[in-house]
Amino acid sequence: MELLKSPAALLAVGLWACADAPPEESASAVLARVGEAEISERDFAAALEKLPAGSEAQTLADWRRQFQALIDKELLLLEARAQGLDEAVAGAVAAWERKELVEQLLVREMGEQLAYAEPELAEFFAESGAAREIRLRRLAVHDRAAALEALKKVQDGVDLPGEWSESGWLNALNAGDARVAALFLREVGDVELVETDGHYLLITIAAEREVSLADRRPLVEAALTRHKKQQANLAYLEQLTSQYAVQLDTARLRQVVAGAARPEVRLVRSNAGDWSAADYQQALVRLGADADPLPADVSALGFKVTRAFVVDQILPQEARKHNFYAELEPRRATVREQKLIQALWEREIFAHIQIDPAQVRAFYEANAQRYARSGAVGRQLQAQVARDLRDAQAAPLFDRYIEQLREKYAAVVAVEEGPFGEFVSRRRQATNPVEL
Repeated sequence: MELLKSPAALLAVGLWACADAPPEESASAVLARVGEAEISERDFAAALEKLPAGSEAQTLADWRRQFQALIDKELLLLEARAQGLDEAVAGAVAAWERKELVEQLLVREMGEQLAYAEPELAEFFAESGAAREIRLRRLAVHDRAAALEALKKVQDGVDLPGEWSESGWLNALNAGDARVAALFLREVGDVELVETDGHYLLITIAAEREVSLADRRPLVEAALTRHKKQQANLAYLEQLTSQYAVQLDTARLRQVVAGAARPEVRLVRSNAGDWSAADYQQALVRLGADADPLPADVSALGFKVTRAFVVDQILPQEARKHNFYAELEPRRATVREQKLIQALWEREIFAHIQIDPAQVRAFYEANAQRYARSGAVGRQLQAQVARDLRDAQAAPLFDRYIEQLREKYAAVVAVEEGPFGEFVSRRRQATNPVEL
């Protein structure tokens, strides 16, 4: 039997975080070496804990296939570093670190605002309209004139022929596309015409039903948590700007909007230091926001400058004050490995996949039932189909690529057969002990 299907299972091993190993692996003997990296009993035990139910190894060959996934992960990392991708992923690792630091600071400083009780959850459920769910019927029309004609016919009660698809039950809290969210304000039988990228979707509200908070508790809790986190973020931003006496130069901001500001002009004055227009642009690069369009008015730009200043200058000071950087250190290496494997995957696999609209349409038609349950429409649906098609095409490419890496680095891979056999023997005995 095939226990690990690449590339998905292999990448999963590559992206696993460290987990506590069972007691018998606490000594953590080395099972293999890949270059300078070592794979220990603890590493293998942690990986096995993450496998889905039903993936238990039966034969020694099964155990070797599972262990090969860890070796392949190290080969991917070896190749990624050989290609110099460490620098390429630095920004992504920094973004992860900022997100984690913000999460910790929010919990520490705004913990009360993040919490909620049952009455607040019930109120949010009612006010968000999550008690009403709808089903949609959709008909794709590729010509504008035909779409307008079809819309009029449906509004007049004509049952149009064609390949109508029907979504699953959709909730306002997970509708995704804003145009779908607007449909929750309509009644059963209402029809809408949605246009995107030259294609048209005729959408009717096919049915509705009522659900309770108990039915949708995880969904409602997640949505309320996001809402409260957004509010806490804004409140924390205001708290920090006050604490550090952050002040903006409105006249200079007007110059920036007009495109007439010199790089050295000061935009921000604060107890944490001052900031020029050049400092702001450099921070946008560090934050990965340098491609965002320039706000068209002073107040919007002022908010963006303030937020960037707080994130880039003040939050690091707050994090160091509370020793949060040191707390993140054990996880930083794991995240860097994740990003390295992802970057190598993008360069060596996805970069070689070319997808044209005809292929996307054919893939969608072949999997129409799969997408019929989704509430996605227009660009969101097209993007999902394209991603799924790309993933499907990536699998055979990855199989060939990992074989090439195994051949390339064969000389630096060494499996310690004795310790590996002892590990497998102990695991088998623990799973099927001999009863006396």
